[in-house]
Amino acid sequence: MNPPALIGVYHNCDNIFLYQTTLVKELIRIFGPLIAIIVFLNVYHESSEGMLSVGNYPIWMKDASGNRTDQTSGMTYAGSENGYKTFVACDDIGKINRIRVNENVNPPALEITEIKYSAEVQTLFDKFKKVDMEDIYYDSANSKIYLSIEGHEYSSYDPEIYKNKEGVYELTYNKDILTFDSVLTIRRLKLPKEVYRYTFDNVSFAGIALTEKYLYLGLENLQDSADTFTDSTMIYIIDRKTKELVKTINTREEKISTICGLYAVDDYNLIGVDRNTRRMFYITFDEEFNIINTDLEEMDLMIPGHKDINKILGIAVESVTMDEDGNIYCSTDPWKDFYKPDLTERKRLSQEELNNFLENVPIMYKFKKAVKK
Repeated sequence: MNPPALIGVYHNCDNIFLYQTTLVKELIRIFGPLIAIIVFLNVYHESSEGMLSVGNYPIWMKDASGNRTDQTSGMTYAGSENGYKTFVACDDIGKINRIRVNENVNPPALEITEIKYSAEVQTLFDKFKKVDMEDIYYDSANSKIYLSIEGHEYSSYDPEIYKNKEGVYELTYNKDILTFDSVLTIRRLKLPKEVYRYTFDNVSFAGIALTEKYLYLGLENLQDSADTFTDSTMIYIIDRKTKELVKTINTREEKISTICGLYAVDDYNLIGVDRNTRRMFYITFDEEFNIINTDLEEMDLMIPGHKDINKILGIAVESVTMDEDGNIYCSTDPWKDFYKPDLTERKRLSQEELNNFLENVPIMYKFKKAVKK
């Protein structure tokens, strides 16, 4: 999710107060997540080293040919072959990439292929004001990809027009998941109307996950009437067969403020990332989807090659996925205004590393966590 543009300056003096009020609300909405991260860093970085990236990660999401991802907000694991891991990632700017990672070398090397869209898919995307992709999920059981798109259609004439396009889309592709290079068809899923209750323009399902039986939706944040970020959000669990809403969960008691990525280990174990607190969460449900346990773990978000440079505000994790060995991979959607090391840290970086910050190149992490099945 990107902060919305501020409304234009009013020329009518009678509207000055209205403009100032709106401006304050928008500033709170934009900088609210940043304030949460600053508070979290002050509290937790002094007392915990957090989850450390393993396997010669993190790495810049840029390959030897200069191909890169941009504002990566979702990533899903597709499979492995001869030491190569394949992922499919989506960007806020409306792009999907297939990412092949060679873990036989140190550091792991990426090969990034941008996915093309068929005429049918491109025709649909051309109708969007912005194709704001938020999360992506590969369903190996039916060889389809599921994509969450936020609404970006706000209009004073129809303030809820964004609801006509936000939601989860089912995609088909050519070839197989490890070699495909084109999306062929796209279909918007029909979801229970209750799940759209708290969505807004630029605020929707930033986390999606699937099992054979269930679809899990994670709302980015449960915003109040002033459109400011709050301390909690919502998880929706939908029966994929009946299309009925099985459970609605508020995360306040779990101390989860945002959801920007989800992964379902199985029907009753869910992993996600809370961007604003820089934590990963692990939720275990009973058979009625009551939460019986929640673990929260801080992620140590170092930059590639520098273990001690890990407090850069602009590093925002917005995706999570898992491979067959239980390794957890995350990618970042940099906050461009803050994605820069301070003056002291800059002196320790190479020109190439500094260029990666200037170009807002995302970072990919690999974590290890034992999850009960």
